Amino acid sequence: MRLFVAIALPEEIKERIGALRGGIPEARWIASENAHVTLAFIGEVQSPMMMDISLALGRIKYPSFDIDIEGVGVFGSNKRPRILWAGVRPTAAINLLHQKIVTAIESVGATVDDRRFRAHITLARVHNSPYERVRNFLTDHALFRTETLPVTSFTLFSSHLSSSSAIYQEEVSFDLLSPVSS
Repeated sequence: MRLFVAIALPEEIKERIGALRGGIPEARWIASENAHVTLAFIGEVQSPMMMDISLALGRIKYPSFDIDIEGVGVFGSNKRPRILWAGVRPTAAINLLHQKIVTAIESVGATVDDRRFRAHITLARVHNSPYERVRNFLTDHALFRTETLPVTSFTLFSSHLSSSSAIYQEEVSFDLLSPVSS
């Protein structure tokens, strides 16, 4: 099964993300119910390894924190974009959680996609879309932003490919620690 670790999003954020869909021919839009903030992509693993990964992730102790979803961008070059995304403002908190997740996964012998980490929400695959239309989308939605989102857990998801799209299933959710009150 294909696995990844992400922050699940509440319905109101998924609706805001879903409202961005459209205006780019040939784009393969991600269903809004599948919207999530990717923290680590693991890929294909056998079932026993999934249990080991779950146990390792369950040992992570990390405080809850807030994120801000803002702006849009692309992976790939500006002239040849591949993935259209909504951004998550980079913070030390989300970067450190990512590092802890990678360390936990690698501690049980699994590997994580080693591309430079950038927290994001994938909106669409746009490799066959006209460059001008992607550029217009980026300009039109440059100021996109949602309300601040408290992050109180992260989730191990499985991804099952169907003929029309991927189907994501929450496998195990891991609570973050409540913030220390002063």
